Amino acid sequence: MARTRIPLDHTWENKQQQEKLLQEPIASLELGVRTINALEEDGILYVHELVGRTRKSLLRITNFGETTVVQVEKVLKGHGLTLRD
Repeated sequence: MARTRIPLDHTWENKQQQEKLLQEPIASLELGVRTINALEEDGILYVHELVGRTRKSLLRITNFGETTVVQVEKVLKGHGLTLRD
């Protein structure tokens, strides 16, 4: 990587990566097959649709329990994302 006198803003780079991830299908996340299937059955196909949901709304999905929601939150947190409050 070339060096510059102007410090690079890594926050901007991270924001760009998050924006790209939001447009990806949920299958690109490190979630289990059963979790992905349950989300897709509920019409959640993309990451931006997932982060637009609340914890409470995810718990209403068939075959989706507390453990699964915690797994989803953990994976999202690893990418700097969260569920809606």
